[in-house]
Amino acid sequence: MTLLALPETTTDPVAALHACIDRLADLDPDEFGAQAKTALLQKLGQAEARIAAVELRVLGAAHRAEVATSSGLATTDQWAARATNSDPVVLHREVRLSQQLEHRSATQEALLAGHLSAAHAAVIVRAVDQLPPSVDAAQRTTVESALVAKALTMPPGALRRSARRGLAEIEADHRIVDAHEDDLVAAEERAARARTRLTLHDNEDGTVTGHFTVPRLHGHLLRKVLQTITAPRRGRLGASQAQVGTDVGLRTDWDRARGSAFCELIEHLPTDHLHPRTAATVVVSLDESTLRGALAVAHLDTDADLSAGEARRLACGAGLVPVVLGGASIPLDLGRSARLFSESQRIALGLRHRTCAAAACDRPFAWCELHHLNPWSRGGRTDLSAAVPVCHFHHQRMHDKDYEHRRDPDGSITFHQRT
Repeated sequence: MTLLALPETTTDPVAALHACIDRLADLDPDEFGAQAKTALLQKLGQAEARIAAVELRVLGAAHRAEVATSSGLATTDQWAARATNSDPVVLHREVRLSQQLEHRSATQEALLAGHLSAAHAAVIVRAVDQLPPSVDAAQRTTVESALVAKALTMPPGALRRSARRGLAEIEADHRIVDAHEDDLVAAEERAARARTRLTLHDNEDGTVTGHFTVPRLHGHLLRKVLQTITAPRRGRLGASQAQVGTDVGLRTDWDRARGSAFCELIEHLPTDHLHPRTAATVVVSLDESTLRGALAVAHLDTDADLSAGEARRLACGAGLVPVVLGGASIPLDLGRSARLFSESQRIALGLRHRTCAAAACDRPFAWCELHHLNPWSRGGRTDLSAAVPVCHFHHQRMHDKDYEHRRDPDGSITFHQRT
């Protein structure tokens, strides 16, 4: 299928492009010095971005012309997938990006000039689209231009984090910017929980193959635990089979090492103590004001972000405390055990509750986390009368600002969505 039909009197620019690539293929990169390799890679990256910009324009034009219909297909991405023998999932994202770029001229021009990549462009248009409804077109253009400038000096991942605070380009009140950023991160966390999956398949050969999708927080927790187990100098941790050194030239199969570490982790899970007292070795940094209810995003030492509500949820049960920062970023507290309910209190509470305290929830008490009915951060006491057992799902609801909850006379908790 021909994607681009040019008049016979016009030289085919795509053919000329292929001729240039043929010449590039004849180059021997091994003959280039370090600086020459760097320059070549940068120029090829710019060319790749420019080609991507043209491809997106073609996809946008095809979508507007409903080309898929003439081919008997339902969507533009299906048509493009057939035409290019490519992944329709990837093309679905590209078609959507092509539509978004139609309204973001600064980003489109920068991409066409090779100043930023398609990944940068996707971050920018998404960030601008996620600005509050009260932001007008001119203000959105201001934010877009600022993000385009930032994209020239940072990779897409760093730009994504910076873009969450894009509102700061037009809003002087940092509390409003904090709240908007927190809303974005919280929405991402909700979407991640909705996509959480785990599948296991017995291969009938002594192995089981699994696949999982979990929120970023839990992925970072797992990665950090596995990194600890597979650390080359783990001998200092006292593990009986720790690798205490590496031989020169030894090639380590890290996938296999992580797999073995995962098996070790599973074998040592405390099955007699499964209620979630969070064994997080990841450090969560948050301002004291966030712990007390302010809407500012918290940060993990693995370079990821947590919404304020998720950080406070972890603070309810973390045996290893987050680093709470006050004025001048001075650590206020590095120990949290004094804020936790004791095992004796948990046992006593189990005599009152067989399940999660949320009305109609049948999750067993053993799965529950103990929540301070009156938040500890607002003067609540760690007394038995102040403890309420809630499952993981309803604990998140307790900290969700979109819901309000109350304790009924029978001790159950009911939730109502705020309007």
